[in-house]
Amino acid sequence: MTRPILLALLEVKRFIADRGALAFSIALPIILFALMVGVFGGETSFNATAHVTDLDRGQAASELIERIEQVEGIDVRLYTEERLDDALDRSAVLTGLVIPAGFTAALEDGRPASVQVRRRGSGGDAGQITVSIVRGVADSLASEYELRRALSHLVSEATTPERVEAQTGILLAEALREPPVRVVNRALVEQEEEEDILDRMLPGIIVMFLLFSVTLSAQTLIEERRNGTLERLLTTRLSADELFTGKFLAGVGRGMLQTVVLLVLAFVVLRIAGVSALAQSAVLALVVAAAASAIALVIAAVARTDDQATWAAVFITMFMTVFGGTFFPIASSGVLELLSRFTLNRYAIDAYEGILAETATLGDATFEIAILSGVALVCLIVARLLFRFSSEAK
Repeated sequence: MTRPILLALLEVKRFIADRGALAFSIALPIILFALMVGVFGGETSFNATAHVTDLDRGQAASELIERIEQVEGIDVRLYTEERLDDALDRSAVLTGLVIPAGFTAALEDGRPASVQVRRRGSGGDAGQITVSIVRGVADSLASEYELRRALSHLVSEATTPERVEAQTGILLAEALREPPVRVVNRALVEQEEEEDILDRMLPGIIVMFLLFSVTLSAQTLIEERRNGTLERLLTTRLSADELFTGKFLAGVGRGMLQTVVLLVLAFVVLRIAGVSALAQSAVLALVVAAAASAIALVIAAVARTDDQATWAAVFITMFMTVFGGTFFPIASSGVLELLSRFTLNRYAIDAYEGILAETATLGDATFEIAILSGVALVCLIVARLLFRFSSEAK
């Protein structure tokens, strides 16, 4: 058993020395996962800039600008009227807001007041949303001014305007602190049933690239067969079975190296689980790598050319990625559910999700591990029966 292991170590060493293979197998999935974390990992939020011209310079205008700045995700940039019109003409700004002169006086007197919206075309989606937000802020401010006017008419003459203003401010502050009406979010499913997309993407990406990189190694085997490398190895002390076993272990070692690096980085950066989950994930990766390596040997045994091996590796990887629920959950019934049963991804991801969420252990993934091990064993038997060490048909 020593000679197959030494052959496998030599193959893994060649893999490490190949910068292109390392970039594809390790760097590319890291970049892809980082991009997905950036897209799906953060909270969904709206960010925009309100381009404002203040021609009023009064108290109400200042309050309006201040409150717009307090809205989360909204920044305020002030312009002169000429600069705002110039920016709109150059399409540097698509939507501008102008607080006209007399805005404060109109609110204090109870007269209609407005904020002008100047657009370039439709104003853009962000501009339209910003205008809606500003409209809500302005309506709230106008209601407060109307409340002050109403209170000043209702109170007795002995009450000074300063006292009315102070009491109104207290009431409004209390209303902001304890709103009379609240909007409460209620999930349609229980929290423990919600699925974290990142927890699903991590094992999905790992299995996808492991399958792709390991099955593509079948192309190398075909090249070695065509060049006579496999036949020359048989002239050494290596037997056919030892050579076959060495190639299988090389695929497993290559897949494990790739997977362990990705897992360690994910655990260190995202801190998604503890050391125990990392160790169990590595053990599961060994089983998945064995199944992928066995599939690669089947491809190498059946394919006659490099192109056939490449296309077979691409087809198998894409089929298992798409129909195995790599990036989205599979329904409990239907055609997709039936197709997913013929993929490694379904069983690997199901097992990984429980381990990464620390709600299950390897012992709970006995069925998934049995399926993956069965695939590895069956593919090894088929590959050994069909495998040729010479380019000549026998």
